[in-house]
Amino acid sequence: MRGKVLIVDDYGDWREMLSGLLEREGHRVETAGTMEAALAYIDKNKDLDLVILDIRLIETEDNNEDGMRLLAETRRRLPFTRVIMVTGYGTMETQRKAFKEFQAFDFFSKAQFDSDEFRHAFQDAIEQAVRDRKAWKDNEFARGQRFEMWQRGKIED
Repeated sequence: MRGKVLIVDDYGDWREMLSGLLEREGHRVETAGTMEAALAYIDKNKDLDLVILDIRLIETEDNNEDGMRLLAETRRRLPFTRVIMVTGYGTMETQRKAFKEFQAFDFFSKAQFDSDEFRHAFQDAIEQAVRDRKAWKDNEFARGQRFEMWQRGKIED
């Protein structure tokens, strides 16, 4: 299954490496280096399957968690889009927060990056996003059909 993916990382080398990995698998990939660029892209692309997101998007600030703020905003704006977090500085507390508060799909450390494990994670994330979006659309269609039948008097309230 091929997906539509956005990679958000302040390091161009990571964006290129991850982009190449995903494109070799046949996915459509866009990249952004800042939170602002990512939000602009998200606003125009409501059919994203996956966002791969670095926690710290500006390296000069020690406590920067723009990625966590972007994770929350992505989940709010695109409920069917899965988010995989990547970081070179993540703590267990940050990982827990990503999963518990913002429902991140997975979490990877740049220092211990395993491309095979990552490949399985992003494929699972894309499949889940597509499946959930389709189920929601099917449910909405069925609800609309039922409403039309009720309006015509063919279904009792």
